[in-house]
Amino acid sequence: MQKVIVCVDDEKAILWGLQQQIKRAFSDEFLVELAESGDEALEIIDELGSSNGNVFLVITDEMMPGMKGHELIRQINDISPATKCILLSGYAAEDIMTPDFTAKVYKFLKKPWEFEELTEAIKDAANN
Repeated sequence: MQKVIVCVDDEKAILWGLQQQIKRAFSDEFLVELAESGDEALEIIDELGSSNGNVFLVITDEMMPGMKGHELIRQINDISPATKCILLSGYAAEDIMTPDFTAKVYKFLKKPWEFEELTEAIKDAANN
């Protein structure tokens, strides 16, 4: 079964950019699903079956209307602890990363992220 990466951002251009970068770096190694909200991401994870490890990685923005990225990561951690999460934010990590939350985040990438930084984080997540 192909491993799935779910990208979550309320900006379509960001989602498209993430999808293109992942495809450029990894070709068809991963299935990339796009979600424009935390709720939509949770629906995708539920549909794909979070318990069997299909969704191995979620890349989410922090600042979105409705559910924020850190709230989504907390919910993912509850329903699918094996799923790793990368948090993207234009804000400093210190503003978001409380000690209890840090353990739930696989990587924090500051927007705008570097292509190499994103691909290394995905490689690390896929191999760990």
